[in-house]
Amino acid sequence: MTSVRCCGMPDVRVLVVLACLSAALGWRPCVPQGFGHSSVVCRCNATYCDNVEPEALPAPGGFTVYESSRTGKRLKRSEGPVVKKQGPPGLTLTLDDRKRFQVMKGFGGAVTDSAAMNILAVSAGCRDNLLRSYFSEEGIGYSVLRVPMASCDFSTRIYTYLDEDGDFELKTFSIQEEDLKLKIPVIQRAKALSSQPLALFASPWTAPPWMKTNGKITGKGTLKGSPGGKYYKTWAQYFIRFLDEYAKHNLTFWAVTVENEPTAGLLTDYPFQSLGFTPELMRDFIALDLGPAFANSSHKNVQIMIVDDNRILLPYWAKVVSASTHPVLLPSYIQYYTPELHSFCRWSHCVHYISYP
Repeated sequence: MTSVRCCGMPDVRVLVVLACLSAALGWRPCVPQGFGHSSVVCRCNATYCDNVEPEALPAPGGFTVYESSRTGKRLKRSEGPVVKKQGPPGLTLTLDDRKRFQVMKGFGGAVTDSAAMNILAVSAGCRDNLLRSYFSEEGIGYSVLRVPMASCDFSTRIYTYLDEDGDFELKTFSIQEEDLKLKIPVIQRAKALSSQPLALFASPWTAPPWMKTNGKITGKGTLKGSPGGKYYKTWAQYFIRFLDEYAKHNLTFWAVTVENEPTAGLLTDYPFQSLGFTPELMRDFIALDLGPAFANSSHKNVQIMIVDDNRILLPYWAKVVSASTHPVLLPSYIQYYTPELHSFCRWSHCVHYISYP
């Protein structure tokens, strides 16, 4: 077949062959496009978007590889035989399937304000193809989604859900347009297109300024008072109200983290939304306020995760919390603080989660 190019596009006949082949196999290959850099991207629009070749167990004695590369491979599947040793080994891997460690909860991303804005900026057809690429079984199968509670560093403005000074009863608590018009619609559509249940977890970046020692959204500041006091009790109820509001839109959560990057709020002049916690302060907040608030609500099955910060804080932070003698945090309730600490990591961040009565 003679190769013909028009306006920089690959041979139309080749694309037709690929389309027919992929329709038969359920696989759509990457259509690469360069932007003058060292790698390419795959085109995705309302009518076409590449996907991942179906998973299948290799034949006995074989292996399967999914490979991505700068030159255009995107989870390209290939197979090969497992061969006996040929020459001196450079690396030896030993797999003992009788010994189990952590359980992998899943893989995923975050639905921030900016992520939702960009997803909603494209046409409905393109948006569905994009979300299928992330969440469906023909895509990469994301199963975990993080949702910021109010604004974060990926927001176009600073806001909280409780800006009325002194509102300890949360009478003015209200989720915002960013929730109603951005995050919630995207999560709902992702949920509809997903091939499996989505595990949602929420994370706050900051408390309202009137609840903080520095009176600001940013910078060095903790909650006023001490765990067990009215500011900490109100902050715990803030979590409950957030979950209540999202439940009205048929979105329920698997877990929450106590705070995004809790050490950030201990740094002078920290540039974006933050709230400081030491491990001792976080431990006492969970024991005296957050744990009881969840246990006495309709969200008692929601997991509480700690740390949500840089890995260097582990295992010290987890050990401080798990060493508590408070009834809410007794070892019988800390199901995952075993020698194989149950963890959830994102980039340089890790969290550990606990249960409570």
